[in-house]
Amino acid sequence: MKTTVEEIRDVLRREIAESYRPGDMLPNERELAERFDVSRNTIREMMIHLEALTVIEKTKRGALVRAADFDVMFNELTQFFDTSSRTFTDVLNFRRINETGAAPLMVCHVTDELIARIRAINRRMGDALTAAEAAEADYAFHLGLVEAAGNNVLLHMYRVLSVPLKYYLEVGKSQRLDTATAQTQHDRIIAALEARDAQALAAAMSDHFQHSADVLTTWLSTREGGDAPLTLWPVQTTAHAR
Repeated sequence: MKTTVEEIRDVLRREIAESYRPGDMLPNERELAERFDVSRNTIREMMIHLEALTVIEKTKRGALVRAADFDVMFNELTQFFDTSSRTFTDVLNFRRINETGAAPLMVCHVTDELIARIRAINRRMGDALTAAEAAEADYAFHLGLVEAAGNNVLLHMYRVLSVPLKYYLEVGKSQRLDTATAQTQHDRIIAALEARDAQALAAAMSDHFQHSADVLTTWLSTREGGDAPLTLWPVQTTAHAR
């Protein structure tokens, strides 16, 4: 159950996001205390929360609204990462939804320079000597795809979550065969990007994530003694299949 301080904080965070711009001033403590019918001490404590979240900055004139700091917001998510089957599944599906969904943006905004950089990263992944090195390169490859989409929120999210994402990628890099397969699938993704073909890119990425799901399913089943893992992605069937 939320405290009064937390309830007021959440109301103001929502209002700041909807109605304020960086540099705007919040009402003073007295005005806020009267509005919410609480003591000024309660408002001061609430302001400490907003300042810790980098939503505001205290100045001699009062509380100044700051530009959004995505690092603080997304770092709050890291507490939910663990080694459970559910989290492995959720992380893979999170990547699949975001990256495949961004394919039309990728073909619109990608540059030849970025394609060349992604291609070099893919070669580096194939030459990696350890699973950790391969995972680092794999993460850089997919970060390049996200960069191609031109969506700063998505790009910042991937950067902030780099440590847990690399950790989960390392599972799939524990076998050399998987890295080689991933490198070939990356080549297909690069070819679709180079052709600026959104449909081919989405198909290539879908196949790539399905391969990752197959690898993860095998690994989870082995780790958990043959227990069936969560469904990684719904199996699609065509209405006309016979």
